[in-house]
Formats: sequence, C-alpha cells, structure tokens
Amino acid sequence: MASLDPTAISRPRTPNTISGYRLEKLVGMGGMGEVHKAVQLSLGRTVAVKLLNAELAKDPAFVARFEKEAAALASLSHPNVVSIVDKGQTDSTYYLVMEFVDGPSLRELMRSPLLSPQDGLKMMLEICRGVDYAHNRGIIHRDLKPENILFDKQAGSIAKVTDFGLASFMDDGGTARFALTSTHVSMGTLSYMAPEQRVDAKNADARADIFSLGVILYELLTGEVPLGTFDPPSKRKPGLDPRLDLIIGRCLKPDPAERYPTVAALAADLEPMVPATSSQAPRPLNRWQRVKLGVRSVVRFTAQVVAVLLVIAALAVLAVAWLRSGEKRVPRRPGAALAGELGPPSVRTLAGRLVRPPDRKVELVPDGPDPLSALVSGRPVSDAEKALVFPAVEGQSQTGLAVMDVVDLEGDLALFKADVLAEGPPPTPAVRARTVLYGPPPDPQVALLLVGTTGRYVALIQDGAGGPLALEWALGERRGTMLGQDSPEGVAHLEMEVDAEGVLRAFVGSGKDRRPIAEPLIIGPDWQKHFGTGAPRPAVGCIEGTCRVEGFSYAIKRAPPAPPSTTVAGLTPTPRPNPVPVKAVKPAPPPAKKPPAKAPPPKGGKRR
Repeated sequence: MASLDPTAISRPRTPNTISGYRLEKLVGMGGMGEVHKAVQLSLGRTVAVKLLNAELAKDPAFVARFEKEAAALASLSHPNVVSIVDKGQTDSTYYLVMEFVDGPSLRELMRSPLLSPQDGLKMMLEICRGVDYAHNRGIIHRDLKPENILFDKQAGSIAKVTDFGLASFMDDGGTARFALTSTHVSMGTLSYMAPEQRVDAKNADARADIFSLGVILYELLTGEVPLGTFDPPSKRKPGLDPRLDLIIGRCLKPDPAERYPTVAALAADLEPMVPATSSQAPRPLNRWQRVKLGVRSVVRFTAQVVAVLLVIAALAVLAVAWLRSGEKRVPRRPGAALAGELGPPSVRTLAGRLVRPPDRKVELVPDGPDPLSALVSGRPVSDAEKALVFPAVEGQSQTGLAVMDVVDLEGDLALFKADVLAEGPPPTPAVRARTVLYGPPPDPQVALLLVGTTGRYVALIQDGAGGPLALEWALGERRGTMLGQDSPEGVAHLEMEVDAEGVLRAFVGSGKDRRPIAEPLIIGPDWQKHFGTGAPRPAVGCIEGTCRVEGFSYAIKRAPPAPPSTTVAGLTPTPRPNPVPVKAVKPAPPPAKKPPAKAPPPKGGKRR
C-alpha cells in the first residue's frame, strides 16, 4: 500500500502494540488516524493496520465512524474492493486490519505520462464494478477520489476501492440505516462532491457517487478537475472518443435525476470503448513466425543485458559520487524542514508598515515608513526589486526561513496573504554536473507559515514544478497534510484565514478566481494557544531554487463581542417590546377660594 494517502507522513512516535501483529512501517495518515504496514504473526502475511487517533478515540462520534468503516468493509467481498481481515481495541485506541495493497494510488498513476486513454478507461471500468457492487449491497461511498483507489501489483494491477469512512448504509427502502452525518451537513472532498452532497450529505444517494466517478474520469482523461463551466474532454485533449463527452456530461449533471440511474448503466456505456482482451487459446505458429519470435527473443535478451550493465555502471558512478561528497539528503515534509533546526538566526531589517492596535497589521512595502525585523535562518534573503527574495545558492543549505519578529499581534481573526513564485535553479554548468551525479534536484517550493514554539506550525506550500498545493500542520500530537489542486504556473496568490472558532481555511487566487485548497483545518477555540507560548508569527520559507514573495500582509484583530443576553433556567429571554412614549399631563390647579360673602347691613341701622 505504497503512498496510501496524500496525507502520508512519518512520525518518530512508537506506535501502539497490537496483539497478534507486528507494526513495521508507517505508510499513511488520514483525517482519522494512521495506516501501518504490519505482519500478522499467526499466518506470517503482510497486512495493513489502521489505528484511530488516540485523541479521537475518546470521542464517541469518531469511534462510531471508525466502526462504520469496519462494518462497510466486512459486508463487502469483491476483487475491486479492499477486504477486511480483523478489527479490535487496545488500551488507548481502536484498530482495523485490512489486506495490504502493494501498489500505487490512482493519483500517482494520473501523473504518469505513459498512461493512455485506453488504460484509463480500463481502470475506470474496474472502479465502476467495485462501486456498483457496494451500491447493490446498500452502501454509498460518498468520498470517491483518486487517493482512495489503489492498484494491486501482485494481482495484475487491478483497481481496489478503499476508505469507506464516510460510507452511508441504505436499507431496502432507500433510507439511511447507519449514517453519522446530520441533515444539512457537507462531508467528503470538495472537488469531487456532488452539488447536493455539499449542501446535505445525509440525504445524498448513490447518484452522488456517480457524480464523483464523472469527476475522476474527466481528470483521468484530461489531467484537470472540471470546475464551473468546463470544456468537453475531447476539446481539452484532441483524439478522445466524442462519446465520452456525453457520458461524462451525464455524470456531472447538477440535477441527480438527470444522471445515470445506476453505476451499472454507466459501466454499460463505457464497456464498448474499453479494449477487449481475448481468452481464446493461441493458434500454432508456423516456421517463419517461430524464426521471427526467436530473433525477437535474442534481441530482447541482448537489450536487457545491456540495460543491466548500464544500470550497474550508473549505480557505481552514483555510489562513488556520494562517497566523495559525503552528502545524503533525507526526504522530509516541506513544513517540517522549514520549521526545523536551520541554525542560529540572523536579524535583517526590511522596509514595511506596522499598524498598531486596535487593528494589528504587518505589511512588507517598498520604502515603507516602519523598519521591520526578520529572523532569517538557513539560506540568505534579500528585499530587492520590491519583493522578498531567496536567491539560488550553491554548496550550502537549500532551506531558508524568514520569520517576522513582531509582537502585540494577538487576536481572534487572522488573514495572511502574499503572491509567491518558486523557480528551479538556473542551468549553470555546476547544476548540470550535480544533475548527472546525483540526479535532478528536488522540486522548488515556497511556503507561507504561521510558526509558534519549536516544531509547531501551519504551512501553505506551493510547488514550483506544478505539483499539488499542500496545507501541512504540526500542532503537538496533531500532524498531517492535505493536498489540493495542482499549483498554478507562474505567480500564485495564496491566503490563509482563521476565524474566531479556530477554523483555518486556505485559498489560491483572488477575486472571482479565488478557490479553496483542500478542506478546512479545525484547530479549535483559543487557536493561538495550540502554537505554544505566545502568539504565532507570520513567516515565509523556501526550499531549493529561487523563491519570490510579494504583497506580504498579515492582519489580526479581535472578534466583536457577542451582544449581552439574560437567560433564566436555560430559557432564551423574550425581547421586550419598545415602550410607547406617553406625554406628561400636568395636574389641574386647585379651584380658587372665593372670599366669604359679607352680611347685608341691617335695615335702618349702622354698622359697628
């Protein structure tokens, strides 16, 4: 199961001991755990052991999803589906034992220039048979992508569908009877998901897998993923059978009712275009055919002997060159190489702009008003031509990192963006000589990083040779890599943003061309604490070749406080209506007192 998953990494931690199995090698890592190459001691056969992440093993929802994959595989027995051997539980986690598939993934085969359209259609027909078998037993995969299709070299390079961690079980009535997703929740891989699955994964049926098969077939034939309004495959790659335009177009209909009703119907349309293999016994050869066959055998044997001698001579030259140079490069993950030990840093002053609280922002601007300090490790760096540049170097470290030495950048929301470009070394005589002796150099790579204490980082990596964009992280025990679409040619605009809930998203492009890279990375609330002591600092890194970074900008701010509310006994308060203004009424004045009436004077008399 070589290169089992694009998130495959190596970790120094000793794996858990599994009774009855000897774990030999870590070959892959996914969103749920690790996959090890192991030996089943009772039979002495090679198997694959999938361990659930110890932290996730404490979460009943993730344990249920892990058990769900075991149930999915246990119910399937087909040549084009990876079979289950065993499952169990240790003191700290759960494990699943599967057959070991010793071969590449479909993603690796897609990058081979020798893959012909006829070979791709043959692979696709085998994949359809495995998926159709699962559908007939009420199981929907819901995460079909090239990384989940493996090819067994020992069995004739037949395709095998694996990774049923997102599978949905359907009863005879078409309703889910064992599903962990919730209504209006999207699960899967964004580039291969059907439109209805992105909105409501729980209610997506088997036709969502047909949409994913259409995306895989389009990418298998053209080398590109169909996004938005796409051209028919025969237009992208002249020479393809025009019938494939109709087949793929029907698979990728936005309305599920307009797609193929079953995978079997899709396979029936593909089968006439797949080269047929004959099972008839060969006819006897005549004398002339036997002579030609003998000549071909001699020529083939001679060519093989010459090839072996050339390989031995080349290995001898490489061995001598390696012994003389004393240099041996060990492949490492780009983010781990950049965030590792690169020697004592030196301080370099760069022109930029620093905005103080409440809006905290760091920018590298030519002739900026604020001198910014950068801690540079490994390769040297310069700020020539309005850009941060890692020039090509010879005879020293090929890895360089520049960390902005800024403080007072704590906050809940963050946005890191820049325009990056990674190019291979110029074809100088020294470079040509090293290529002859050691082979071609590794691909040039440039990265935007958020770095914390030693060994804690998140890196967004662009491959200058056109390889896939990658989001890589190491936050304590949480480590992994997610691959996205292939890196664009020339300058690429990269962005990383983190919201108040600690969800990190990566993007490539800007404006209408802004597209997500892989899936969101959930760090969690108080996300800055996962980087160790202090707030993470923005950085740029370069591996091999020449790297340029322009438009460097890192902004961070506090999220607005939530409005105050009053809750009694867990009840949501009912808002009070606005009072109607009432005009004040003055009290009426008391009635005026009348003077007492005077008594009339007596008749004929005088007053006294």
